[in-house]
Order: sequence, then C-alpha cells, then structure tokens
Amino acid sequence: MMRALGAPLCLRKCIDPFLEEVANLWNMREIAKNIQPLCRNHAIALDCLHKYLTCDPHNLFKTASSSVEKMCGERAPLLEKVRPCLIKHGDIPAQVCDSRCHGRANITAFINNPAITMAALMGGNILTVNEHLGGLCRRLCNFSAFSGLNCALPCITMELNKVCPLSGWLTLDILLQPFETVADHLLDSSPVLKDFIANRINKKCKFLVQKSELIKLRKGQFNHLRPE
Repeated sequence: MMRALGAPLCLRKCIDPFLEEVANLWNMREIAKNIQPLCRNHAIALDCLHKYLTCDPHNLFKTASSSVEKMCGERAPLLEKVRPCLIKHGDIPAQVCDSRCHGRANITAFINNPAITMAALMGGNILTVNEHLGGLCRRLCNFSAFSGLNCALPCITMELNKVCPLSGWLTLDILLQPFETVADHLLDSSPVLKDFIANRINKKCKFLVQKSELIKLRKGQFNHLRPE
C-alpha cells in the first residue's frame, strides 16, 4: 500500500515498526491490549520522521495516522476508563462488524487489485490508488446491503456501545479524526484546489471529507450512509 502511494524508502523505514503493530490488530484478538504498543511505535515513527524532514514534508503520515495520535494523546484518559471493559468485551464487536461489513475482505481485495500491485511495482501512482479506493468507502455487495466504511462506522459505534457504554462514541470520535483534518484543510483551501479535489477524489469517498457529512456522523445520523 505504501509503495503504491509512492512513499519514499526513508518514510517506510520510519513507520514500518508502527505498521507491524497495526498488522497485529488484523486478527482482531486482544485489540485493547495492543493499544499501548501501537501508541509507543506511533510516537517512535513521528520522532523518526521529525529527524528526517524531507521524508514526509507535508506530514501525510501524521495526518493519516491522526486517529492513533488522538487515541494515544487527547483521548487517552477517556480510553483508560473504558479499557477494562474493552479488554473483556471489545473484540466481539470488532469481529461482528468485520463479518457484517467485510472490512478485512475489502482491504485484501484492494491490496491485491492488479492495478494497485502494478502501481507499487512502478514506484507509486496516487491517482490509481484513488481510482480504486471506492470499495473501501462505500460498496454494494452480494452479502449485505452495503459494506465498507459506510457500514463499519455505524456498526462499530453501536456494537461497542452495547457492550461498553459510550465506548462506541469514543471510538467514532477517534476514527473520524483524519477525515476531519482533511475536511478542515479543504475548507481553508483555495477555490481552485477545492474544485480539483472535488473532481479527483473517488465519489464513493467524498462523504468522508465533507464537513457537513462528518458532523452528521458525529451526531449519530447514519442513515445518509446507505447506498442510494
């Protein structure tokens, strides 16, 4: 994925240990227990990139991983309060929502897409990546009415709230952080850049960078996420 985006080698070296911790979450076992090493390696990655400023001059990794930064920093006290409950009960909601929304299957299909594989081999092509992102954001499928993030966000919010009250809203707040960062940047950008992004971004993912849509999500208004 990082190669497909054209990430330079120095950036990949800085963030590889962090990505290994992310990979540990793939099996959806003991998720809450894996948060601390995830936070630790995220801080190490940011420190590494700070030493080599030319590796990520636009802070793309910091933006993309801002959910982790928020979870480990600003929201850490709240997360610590629900951590005992999440250790006992937090894995099941994640597994239920993965089964319902096909999150891991969608990611696997995206990574194994021949176009993405070719982009990685050729040194990266962000336009190709963008063209194929739609399935991760919003997708009609044979197994359910909808899948992708438009399914996963409401699912994980509601399922976590059932087992650990308010933890779903906390998780939603954390997960939305990178999208809100991008949305805020777009609000402050020039009309030319706004038009360029509007025309280029995969239409199935637009709801994730529109401030009005993100506000609806924060309010728990999920009905607009269903496919038209």
